[in-house]
Formats: sequence, structure tokens, C-alpha cells
Amino acid sequence: MSVAMDLRLSEKTESLIQKHLASGKYDSPQQIVEEALEQFDQQAAALAEVNAKLEVGLADLRAGRFREIRTEEDVASLKKDVFQRIKERHELGG
Repeated sequence: MSVAMDLRLSEKTESLIQKHLASGKYDSPQQIVEEALEQFDQQAAALAEVNAKLEVGLADLRAGRFREIRTEEDVASLKKDVFQRIKERHELGG
């Protein structure tokens, strides 16, 4: 369903819309606004996902669930553990 809206745009926004229309990729200002809003929603969802993962990581840090990496041996040990976990998941089918 379409809804008519009367919007006042800044000169900068109008210029951006005109630039995108001139590119030939869009047939109307409506297409540009719709795509921009879809991308805005996708970015907002991605940012929310990153923030949620950061909160999990911060909670792990606060709870002491981390490993300090200071030497090449620490890196090698971490790699070994990661590859072992990947192998176990693969063997379990997931």
C-alpha cells in the first residue's frame, strides 16, 4: 500500500537524490528513498548484532573467561585448540 507523504528535504539531500537519478540506476526519487531505508534497516540490524556479540564478549571478560596471548607459543596453543574444536564440530556434523 502506498502512502503519500509531504517531506521537506535539505538542499544536500535533494542534491544526493538528483545525483542518483542522473546515474540512471533509479527511475524515481521513491526508489532511492526506499533502497536507502532498506539499507539503513540492514545496517541497524547488523549493528545490533555486533553490539550483542560485544556484550557477550564483555561479560566473558568480566567473568574471567579469556586467555592471554603474550608469546608465539601462546598463539600456537590457541591455534591448536581452535583447530581441535573445528575438527570436533565437523566430526559431530555441526
